[in-house]
Amino acid sequence: MISEPPSAVFLDADVLAAPVTRTVILVASQQDAPPFRVRWSGLAEAEADRHLRPGQRLVSQMRERFDWGPEALTGTACELALASLEDTDPKDRHVAAAAHAAGIGVIVTRNVRHFGRRDLAALSLSAVDPDWFLAVTLTSRVYTATLEDVCSARARDPRTPEALHAALAREHPRLFDAMRPAFPGAEPARCGNRPPADLFRGVRCVACGSRDGETLEGATGVCAGCGKERRSPSAQAGRATAAGLMDRLARGSQEGAVEQEASDVPVTGRSAWPGAGPPM
Repeated sequence: MISEPPSAVFLDADVLAAPVTRTVILVASQQDAPPFRVRWSGLAEAEADRHLRPGQRLVSQMRERFDWGPEALTGTACELALASLEDTDPKDRHVAAAAHAAGIGVIVTRNVRHFGRRDLAALSLSAVDPDWFLAVTLTSRVYTATLEDVCSARARDPRTPEALHAALAREHPRLFDAMRPAFPGAEPARCGNRPPADLFRGVRCVACGSRDGETLEGATGVCAGCGKERRSPSAQAGRATAAGLMDRLARGSQEGAVEQEASDVPVTGRSAWPGAGPPM
């Protein structure tokens, strides 16, 4: 039986311009049986390149170097589609319109609040914070393999999956919490910044991409089917459930994080991309 390809997600410029987040998402998408595929527009890529610090690798250069192929880029949005949007931040309307034009239902963005609820519903889209997106989509197998690939290409600490997992807690506390069972001895790095106001908005499940707005589990952005799958004994053995994570967030046990740029991290050796290291 041939399985269906994973759903594609659209990466906003602020995710492409965040080296740590971008690396985890891209390397995870290249694993065997990945939970998602990634795409973005030329406008998002150009915006990300403009916001990178001097010396950081341009997204456009990495796309060509690592031969991600033309399928990585979507088309741009037409003026008519942009004009139809009402409550999305004007600077982010091209992202929503491009995702919709490409038939992609989930936008991964660090600025969920910039995407209007009416526009998301009208275009059949969801916007989700990258930390939360990774927490509810990655399995322990994919996460562990991702960290192994990243560590194999790092020239300095953290260079073990467990140490990298602990370091990721600074920027991705929800992902760290979800993957605690994979590295039970890891002590998380901490950051005292506030969590984002919104982790999710929209009408599509962030895990499978299906439109089932009435059965999305509260603020998790996960549909009833995916939520049930994550509550199964086998799933709970390798990850925390979305509902459990939300309970802890509500009690204030997890703190937000600010993206820490990682442009000074050299990479060498093998990776999920043939013949090149990951872009971290």
